Amino acid sequence: MEGRHEGRADGSCCWSFIIEEDKPCPEQATEKEKFEYDWRKQRCYTTIYQGIERKFLPLIRHTTDGKEAWNHLKCNFEPTSKARLAVLIDEFFELKFNPVEETIGIFCKRVEEKKIQVKEAGFEIPELLIALQLIRRLPVEYDHLVQTLYRLKDEEFNHREVEKQLVNEAGRIQLKQKDLNLDHTENAYTVGSFRQQELARNLLNAVEQC
Repeated sequence: MEGRHEGRADGSCCWSFIIEEDKPCPEQATEKEKFEYDWRKQRCYTTIYQGIERKFLPLIRHTTDGKEAWNHLKCNFEPTSKARLAVLIDEFFELKFNPVEETIGIFCKRVEEKKIQVKEAGFEIPELLIALQLIRRLPVEYDHLVQTLYRLKDEEFNHREVEKQLVNEAGRIQLKQKDLNLDHTENAYTVGSFRQQELARNLLNAVEQC
């Protein structure tokens, strides 16, 4: 029991309650399962309580629920003002894929995370705009795919489908680049061999002339 508690006594245990992944035990749950659930729930609140500065404790002293405590702190430090919403929307539309520093999958994840931040600030970005943002500023290698995606039916053009197509295309581009690099290496080796053969022939001719 202690080993299991120690394994869950971290941020993931706390966060699972905040995002409501850790569901209450069903009625048929065993006493052990109920005890462990209550322990994790209490641990969530304790983690938050012990992790903030003492001057902010009054903000959450009225509750012992971790999710409620988190929401109160969030409202205090991240007000859903129009100014903040404007900044988040600007940041969303400024997102750009950087193939040098990230994979296309990570870029899609950044778009998803920013979309969630905008929603939490009080506005939900339409599905069409999310899908368009994913393909709006891609490198030229993706031009053919982008044109194909533009021709999708409205019901098929969503950010999940676009993300799947982008990941597949990234794999194809990576494989093609690998093949090109291999061809370049083979050509360099072949050229080197020809030069060695030419040098050998020249040396042989020089010896015969002597």
